[in-house]
Amino acid sequence: MKFKTTTKSIKEYVLTVSKAIDVKPSTPALQGLYIKIKENLCELTGSDLDLVIKASFEVESIVDGECLVNARIFSEVVRKLPSGEVVFSDIGNEIKVETKKTEYRLRKLDHLTYPKTLLEEQHNTSESKQLKTTNLFDALKKVGVAASPEGGKPILTGVFFDNENNETNLVSTDSYRLATNTVFDLPISDAGIVSFRSLNETIKIFEDSEEEININSTERELHFYNKRYYTSVRKLEGTFPEYKMLFPKENLFSIEVDKKSILESLDRSTVVAEGFIPVTLKVVDDKTLNISSTNKDIGGGNEVVDIKILGLEVGDISGFEISFNPNYLIQGIEVLEGNKAYLRFSGNDKPAVIQGEEEHYKYLLMPVRTNQ
Repeated sequence: MKFKTTTKSIKEYVLTVSKAIDVKPSTPALQGLYIKIKENLCELTGSDLDLVIKASFEVESIVDGECLVNARIFSEVVRKLPSGEVVFSDIGNEIKVETKKTEYRLRKLDHLTYPKTLLEEQHNTSESKQLKTTNLFDALKKVGVAASPEGGKPILTGVFFDNENNETNLVSTDSYRLATNTVFDLPISDAGIVSFRSLNETIKIFEDSEEEININSTERELHFYNKRYYTSVRKLEGTFPEYKMLFPKENLFSIEVDKKSILESLDRSTVVAEGFIPVTLKVVDDKTLNISSTNKDIGGGNEVVDIKILGLEVGDISGFEISFNPNYLIQGIEVLEGNKAYLRFSGNDKPAVIQGEEEHYKYLLMPVRTNQ
């Protein structure tokens, strides 16, 4: 294998594909970036088995072939190459990287041990549908804030695509908060539950693309692709929690607040909260909300925010208090559309529902107990 290209051309593709590769994979072959050269086309493949990323781009092929190199080292070498022309050559046990003033020799991995299924086409292009990415990707990023991080219960690391007629409710939860967002006319109906980490990497690849993007759903994977990139995201096995029954059936009252004002106040509160000590919201009167946090090792602080009470039919609620994890509260408000945030309460021991000016997004947040 031998091919010629420019560092500017190859750098983006190598760095993007390498994002799918686990630094501590289950098998040595999966730490590799697979390179295939055929008829002036270079195809790069990287995977951690849950996510596959491929890139295809034109090069000047001198000798067709394929090889496997350590993705971490290869990415660093490519990233730091000087601008200009670069030649990659397979020289037995090594791959040589040459520019006018630079030469690297990198040990190869055994490409024959790389899982063949990752190199084969796993979807039927004739059954693919064109995807309008803007609405879907924006909705996924909003619900993704509530997904459990990798390492937690597997099913909770995903986003559930719950289809009803022409609507799809995107849902995620880590059991402390839950986010839902409704999208319309999604061209597939069997996406199931998909890892948000893998979806997020897919979003980063395609969200700024001006090319047509296609989506295809198979039994085990969700596929996205255009002329340059392809990703395959493995579906998660299991049953997603019954989420609809978690939303309160009755709303006691709601608070309308300026989104920027409450975020700035919460941000200052986290200085003493340190991200985990609860912040307490207290209704002073029908126009004032007090935000406070106390850290016994550091101190405390109070903020006052202007509010408007909505839908009150139970009399005076002055003195109403409820506490939340500050980071979870901030993350739920940050993704809201518009300039206003609406916090809907059913009691100080029941979850609050947070919404913006867009009615299709809901963020459910459990309160936390304080020692006060």
